[in-house]
Amino acid sequence: MSKRPNEKNERLKRRFLEYRQYARQLSEKTLDREIAALERFDVWNRRKDFARFHIEQAMGFRTHLEQSKSKSAKPLSKSTMRAILTTLREFVLWLSQQDGFRSRIKAADADYFNLSRRDKAEARAAAPRPAPSIKQAKHALSLMPSQTPHQKRDKAVFALLCLTGIRVAALASLKIKHVDLREKSVTQNPREVATKFGRSIDTFFAKDFDEAEAALADWITYLDDVALYGPDDSIFPATAIEAQSNAGFAVTGFERRPWRSTEPMRKIVRLAFGAANIPNYGPHAFRHMLARHAAKTCESIAELVATSQNLGHTDVLTTLRSYGQISREEQRRLITGESED
Repeated sequence: MSKRPNEKNERLKRRFLEYRQYARQLSEKTLDREIAALERFDVWNRRKDFARFHIEQAMGFRTHLEQSKSKSAKPLSKSTMRAILTTLREFVLWLSQQDGFRSRIKAADADYFNLSRRDKAEARAAAPRPAPSIKQAKHALSLMPSQTPHQKRDKAVFALLCLTGIRVAALASLKIKHVDLREKSVTQNPREVATKFGRSIDTFFAKDFDEAEAALADWITYLDDVALYGPDDSIFPATAIEAQSNAGFAVTGFERRPWRSTEPMRKIVRLAFGAANIPNYGPHAFRHMLARHAAKTCESIAELVATSQNLGHTDVLTTLRSYGQISREEQRRLITGESED
């Protein structure tokens, strides 16, 4: 199997990815996945010119994926296969419209990258997503210390996740002015906040999280009265670390900039649940927690729609399909009418 890139193929891949980036407006993360999918097919196909594409290659590649293993030595999931084959299908469709390829490749050739209906259904099925209960989140929050400024900040990070389920990238980019304690809201302005798909999102605090509201208020009061931060400063500034002459590095306070990555926030959540002896959940799990709680307690369609909008979804079905799954035990209780123990 040749490892040397085919220059003609590389030029076509670059042109396709430029099309996907600028014409289709795909994110960098999605483009990275598409680059990997194209490279995977190119290597498997022994770097043959894409101009020589034939439907037998598509069928052979599908068989190859079905026999492939993931990094954990397990068969590739149907959702992973679907993502790879979708990229190849889009690439062949695009290729069939390019000068010099129209007479060689037909748009219908791309259909040979489709999964079977059964496999598509399996790929689309939402995998079970673990999430804490409201009681678990409240317990973990109650155990978080808040004596030092850094502890106050960390507890406020956890608190705002409990209150809003805000995506961690948006959380990291928030400024003080985006949080209104009186209105109990977070304004996610895509010009300043890293929201998904650049959407403008108005998020309001979930009810019955008094301690979370108190922790957030305590932190914002510190920023305002002690640290003398202004509305345009980061609400969760990065930790300042300086070199010491005789003791390596030491924490010296905060910088007026946000963290450069979301990993520090993920660590805060991980340590908080660990200290409470609760299974490790990531920041995204708070979205599932709030959606499932709403699915269980909402008394009207309007409440479900409000929850969906609060999570930044444009369709309430997205909330129910991807976030609103209930456990097998809860399903049984609701159907049989048995009360909780």
